[in-house]
Amino acid sequence: MRNKEAETNKEMGSEKLVYLLPPVRNVTEEQALTIAEYAKSLDVPEIRLFNPVRDAPQQDATGYNIVMAELGFLHEAAKSGGRVDILWNAGDIPSEGSRVDIGIALALGLNLNLIHIFNKENPTGPQICFKMINGMYAENLEQVKRAIQNSDQVLIDWDVEMKTEEQEWQRIFLGIALGEMTKNPSLKIKLGNVVGIDPPEKKSYIKVVKEIESR
Repeated sequence: MRNKEAETNKEMGSEKLVYLLPPVRNVTEEQALTIAEYAKSLDVPEIRLFNPVRDAPQQDATGYNIVMAELGFLHEAAKSGGRVDILWNAGDIPSEGSRVDIGIALALGLNLNLIHIFNKENPTGPQICFKMINGMYAENLEQVKRAIQNSDQVLIDWDVEMKTEEQEWQRIFLGIALGEMTKNPSLKIKLGNVVGIDPPEKKSYIKVVKEIESR
């Protein structure tokens, strides 16, 4: 299937933009190998791949530049018919970044391509995002997008912990807001109520939103 797509892209003289969405932190050696092997399979001239592990500045102190790099590619991919290839970790420590990225992709209308599920038999934490990957809550999503599109400002409430569905939704909602911001640069994103302590030495979405707000 991949080869057929590559041939089609080559005939059209274009390249397909693909955003790889795997777990980035707290991955096992086996998971890292699976991710690396899949990324290698996309290393063809007809595909321009964005692999966050390689292509986002993971050493950025606050996380702002990571988010902006990912957001920029996702926006470009959305404008050119690209897609998001997902290797989802249903277990272990739930990934905030994966949920924000899915929110961005949903806001931009990107095709979601679920490639692999880690810990499928042993899920942990809230699973709203996984359901959204599989097409659930589409009507609710459109309502949220329209509400943001009709607003000048989006307020982001944030719990430092992510253990409940409400806390998971905060991450998805931030992603949706970021996606809408790329389409409407005049949209303001501001930090609302924060619950918990944001460690000053760690990158976090609290710091990202504060930096967006200050610009």
